[in-house]
Amino acid sequence: MTKNEIIAILQKHRKGEKLTAEESVRFNELVTNQELTPDALYELLLVEDQVQTYDADRWEPVLTKVFNVDKFEERIESAPVVHRVHFLRKWWAAASIIVLLSAVVYFYLKPSKLNQDKGIANTDSIEIQPGKTGAILTLADGSRVSLDSIQNGEIALQGGVRAKVVNGALMYEGQGQEMLYNTMSTPKGRQFQVTLPDGTGVWLNAASSIRYPTSFTGAERKVEITGEVYFEVKKDIRPFIVSADNRAEVTVLGTSFNVNSYSNETEIRATLLEGAVQVSKGAQSVIIKPGEQAVVQQTISITKGVALEKVMAWKAGLFNFEDVSLGEAMRQLERWYDIEVIYEKDIPNIELEGEMSKDITLNGLMNVLKELGVRYKLEGRKLTILP
Repeated sequence: MTKNEIIAILQKHRKGEKLTAEESVRFNELVTNQELTPDALYELLLVEDQVQTYDADRWEPVLTKVFNVDKFEERIESAPVVHRVHFLRKWWAAASIIVLLSAVVYFYLKPSKLNQDKGIANTDSIEIQPGKTGAILTLADGSRVSLDSIQNGEIALQGGVRAKVVNGALMYEGQGQEMLYNTMSTPKGRQFQVTLPDGTGVWLNAASSIRYPTSFTGAERKVEITGEVYFEVKKDIRPFIVSADNRAEVTVLGTSFNVNSYSNETEIRATLLEGAVQVSKGAQSVIIKPGEQAVVQQTISITKGVALEKVMAWKAGLFNFEDVSLGEAMRQLERWYDIEVIYEKDIPNIELEGEMSKDITLNGLMNVLKELGVRYKLEGRKLTILP
């Protein structure tokens, strides 16, 4: 067997598709050995030669445990300390095995107490698909244009400025004199990219928005955002100012930074990747350097040595759950899968670690959490977390 054939069989099995007689024999070969070596699994999944011949003696022990989740659970429960397995961080890069990954537990829990009852109540068999590219553009005249299915084409001519979609991203051409405003909004389950009239690149996470002029004609370039937005600001002598949810301002000249200003989070977080920015709230202001994060609550504090890969995971198509509470993780799922999350009692005291591709269905992701002790009930688009 080649590695591609192995992956295809495992994916087919997970989807519940019927295996042919030959595939059944091969699948049985894969699940007969009870040994699992993490290093070997890493090598199998990430080696570039996708057609190398399957070495039965070496790889049968590895792939057995993919479907023996109950034994994996025993290892978790018996371990006195949960340690991070670093090679797992790279699995998302192997695009050919994304479906397989959804069947494998590759991030771990740090619960105060892991539930012994693994029960789950799922009253809805409908697969809830992950989010995708799409947005709503509100033009200066108030008309709204859905960009979900437009790959290329002109959207509107406003005051001498053309708005058009090129390769699935919005951009502007021309120089207008009127102060006209557009608003780009991503509903839950959508992300989108826009190049502003000054050449600044903007990426919107789910449930976010940005309001901006169709032409920057004044002494400053000012935009207003909600939700989470990443900027690559075009250098200009005019300052670029971001009003974040009307609770803070970020001022730059030319730099790359991310602003998380969701209204259901307790704080605004402005994270700098390169350059320098000033973050202000009322009379207080701070300047942060690359790798630092300004945390805005009643006052502004600075966090140094921020894990930038965690902050920017959403833009890379990942969930990064490093040291994330279950409550925060569920808020991310609400935005990406367009669901409502409620708690039957208090939010379970669970923290997560690791990464997962955002291409996975909600059902697949929750199956992983179920195996780690998270009990839930899924009814339509309502997800209830059980005690």
